[in-house]
Amino acid sequence: MKLKIAAVTLSILLLAAGLGILAPQRAQAAEPIKVILNGQLLQPEEPRAYKSGSTVMLPLRETAEALKYKTTYQGSTGQIQLTRVKETVNFTLSGNELLLNGKDRLSFNEPVEVRQKRIYVPLSFFNAMGLIASYSQSTGQAEIYAPEVIAGAVSGLLAAGKYQELQERYLSNSAAQQAFLPLVQQSWQTVAAPAGNYYGMKTTDSHWSAGEMTIQSVLIFEKSEATLALTLDKTGKITGLTLAPIAASEAAAVR
Repeated sequence: MKLKIAAVTLSILLLAAGLGILAPQRAQAAEPIKVILNGQLLQPEEPRAYKSGSTVMLPLRETAEALKYKTTYQGSTGQIQLTRVKETVNFTLSGNELLLNGKDRLSFNEPVEVRQKRIYVPLSFFNAMGLIASYSQSTGQAEIYAPEVIAGAVSGLLAAGKYQELQERYLSNSAAQQAFLPLVQQSWQTVAAPAGNYYGMKTTDSHWSAGEMTIQSVLIFEKSEATLALTLDKTGKITGLTLAPIAASEAAAVR
């Protein structure tokens, strides 16, 4: 009788496991979050990025240094400063607002966290700094790009005629965006044909407004210059692109 009961119990357990009713005894560890900074993989052995609820948190010092910022922390006041060339970012451990270049106060959505004496900031912190930061749930990958890197990559793809790659990397799969690509191609060819060979970017300015980033660059060609204006959403996808030649008098004024 005991053998029958044991056999029946085992059968029920096997059936339940097969139907997914029973949870596994040992939970699988979550896949680590990959962090891409200006196209390069951040590979710290420790600490690693993690999720706090639905928020992606990144180690401040390691991420900032990979983006060429110097980090200064005053433990007595909780004040933190990031510096790079002429750019400064100041904020405190207890706040969700940063001061950019001593004049612009910008907020980020989630609080700063401290784990094992290390400072972690939310991904939105880097958007507030004026960078383009996004996270893909499907790939488990966080990406942060400087505006000039995005503008350089887009203009490089246009100059090389790699419109399909531009579509795959920076445009969405919507019908409107699919129809937008031929217009981009025509615009580039209209400007580039009389301007001659493309040499690179001269200047880049950018700002966030109403959840979108506008990047405006001056491009240098063999015979003239042109402006490239990009509008991107918070995921780094292009929602607008305009290209226009600069008259010789305007180009002189830019210099």
